[in-house]
Amino acid sequence: MSAASAETTTSSMAISPPAHGLSPTLSAAAIVLFAALTFGLLCINRKRTRALKNAEKQSALLEALIDASDDMIFFKDRDSRFRMINRAAAHVLGRTPEDILGRDDSEFFSPEEADAFHAADQRVLSSGSTQRFEERVKQPDGHYERYETLKSPVTLPDGTVLGLLGVARRLSTERQSADRLRLAAQFFDNAAEGITITSPDGVIEMVNPAFTHITGYSAKEAVGQTPKLLHSGRHSEAFYQRMWDNLAQHGRWQGEIWNRRKSGDIYPEWLDISPVRNEQGQLIHYLGIFSDITAAKTSEAQLEHMAQHDALTDLPNRSLLNDRIATAIRRASRDKRTVAVIFLDLDHFKDINDSYGHETGDMVLKHVAMRLHECVRDEDTVARLGGDEFVVLIEDIADAQQADQAAERILASLIPPIGQNDQEFFIGASIGVSLYPRDGDSVEALLRNADTAMYQAKQLGRNNAQRYCATQTEATRQRVKLENALRHAISHEALDVWFQPQVDLQSGELIGFEALCRWTDPDHGPIPPSTFIPLAENNGMIVPLGTLVLRKACAQIRQWREAGFIPPRVAINVSGRQLRRLDFLGDLCSILEQEQCRPEWIEIEVTESDILKDAEPAIATLHGIREMGIALSLDDFGTGFSSLSYLKRLPINTLKIDRSFIDGLPGDPNDRAIVQAILAMGRSLGIQVLAEGVENPAQVAALRLMGCSTAQGYHFGRPALAETHLDRLACA
Repeated sequence: MSAASAETTTSSMAISPPAHGLSPTLSAAAIVLFAALTFGLLCINRKRTRALKNAEKQSALLEALIDASDDMIFFKDRDSRFRMINRAAAHVLGRTPEDILGRDDSEFFSPEEADAFHAADQRVLSSGSTQRFEERVKQPDGHYERYETLKSPVTLPDGTVLGLLGVARRLSTERQSADRLRLAAQFFDNAAEGITITSPDGVIEMVNPAFTHITGYSAKEAVGQTPKLLHSGRHSEAFYQRMWDNLAQHGRWQGEIWNRRKSGDIYPEWLDISPVRNEQGQLIHYLGIFSDITAAKTSEAQLEHMAQHDALTDLPNRSLLNDRIATAIRRASRDKRTVAVIFLDLDHFKDINDSYGHETGDMVLKHVAMRLHECVRDEDTVARLGGDEFVVLIEDIADAQQADQAAERILASLIPPIGQNDQEFFIGASIGVSLYPRDGDSVEALLRNADTAMYQAKQLGRNNAQRYCATQTEATRQRVKLENALRHAISHEALDVWFQPQVDLQSGELIGFEALCRWTDPDHGPIPPSTFIPLAENNGMIVPLGTLVLRKACAQIRQWREAGFIPPRVAINVSGRQLRRLDFLGDLCSILEQEQCRPEWIEIEVTESDILKDAEPAIATLHGIREMGIALSLDDFGTGFSSLSYLKRLPINTLKIDRSFIDGLPGDPNDRAIVQAILAMGRSLGIQVLAEGVENPAQVAALRLMGCSTAQGYHFGRPALAETHLDRLACA
């Protein structure tokens, strides 16, 4: 073993007890060093133990102090999760502290409340400053308490934000009472309603600014007075006595009352009075809260007026008229007087609407309303039922003659034309009159019978007045039945189109047909055109009826051609109301296209009187028809107020001499002169002339001698169904 090895071994063995003869000095030094190290470690361990114990004591003390506090104390991290919470806070949340740590507000509160708490936390963390909040916190039993909460950010010396510390304290009863008083004071000062506080004997002790704004009296002027300061004089002492009796009995009174402002203006208000008592139940004040309802009353009056009056003319409507007729009947029954109900319908008003539009029609209705007002007494009622129907109620008349005179005044008032934009409109009316008690003792009976008499006036040529008589009722019932049957027939296309031949007078050849509508009702049997055509014109069904005839005639022409026949041109009647519709040309094109009928296969036939009622729009439509390649004929020429100035502007191909002038041929010189004049005019204007209603050979001979080339009538063939004419078509 070398010396070095021996030395190393000795050193490594120095801490062992001397054995093998090692140096006593070295051994002693090692022992001393070991002892010192051991003592030092023991001292350090003892200090650490004392420090830990102290820390534990301080932590326990801090925890005890926090838990002993009645305030809610908690610490949240930056994600708003609870990392420390005292028992008071845990109690409010209804959990143990251990159940709460690591969770956030969303697990204890509703989403809305949790979001609000989280938003407040983030404001504190982002601002880096302590902030104060008032928060409503739900208690375990479900009720809410208000808390004042201080939230402060917790940061390290280097500025790192660890979270926030919150301390929340339930607001004291005194504080809440003070808050409520402050809130009540703010409401008192800022309320839109007037507020009055009086003593038990009714002396005003306090008013708010709204009281001054509504009444005009300042607080200084009102305090010390009684509410009699505001009395309007509209209510009796009995009214106020009932008010106080009701207040004493029910503990509250509310209702509408009229008061007077300082300016003297009387206004309506809604008043609510209630007593104020102390904890012992003693009456200490009366509280009155009121609002000015002038605007509401005005709106209510406007709404009531709108509900009872026609929006266009501002005349009473059906509802108000019924009330006034009922009142008039009661007065007349008591005073043994007569009441007249005058029902009027404007003649041909629909033509104005169809031709010029509803704006012009409305203008005409307003003018009619004004004229009716001007020709009756102030105490009479003029009402509009709707459309072009008006009713005049005349009370306190002695006999039927006074009602007749009133009806004549109404007719006279409508004679002058109504002007609008350089256009004049002549308005007539059909009037029916019913009288109480002779013609009915109820509102419904008087209106119904006046309407029946009005329809009788229409039947007698319009622009006249008729008094009701009992026989009209049965006629009206039959008319209504017939109207319903006609409406059903049109909607189900249960009317037929018959065809009457038109011939060349020289050769006898077939040159055309006229399409004519025929109706056989299952209940009423065959109905003549002279009955159902006027009926359709009066109730507005003439337009769908005319469209039906036009469509069926075009369809029949196509069927003939598909069967190999080449029929001559077919004349189809079109009413003036159809002609004046703005969409007539479009409808005509659609029908021709749908039925595969060419324009040159048909002829549109119109009457002279229909055109002259409203010439300009009618002439424009006729030119549109001619531009489509459709021929035009003018029916019943000479029976109306013929106007040669209009005739030369009409793009017509054929003039049809009315049968009334043919009937007297050949013996009546006047009829001969008229027919010769029409034929001469036709030749001069280059227009073909056709004679209608030719029924015997003598008429045929006379027409040939006068130079008439075409005709139609029973002599050449009666109107018949399409299949009746097949043999004639085969020879054409």
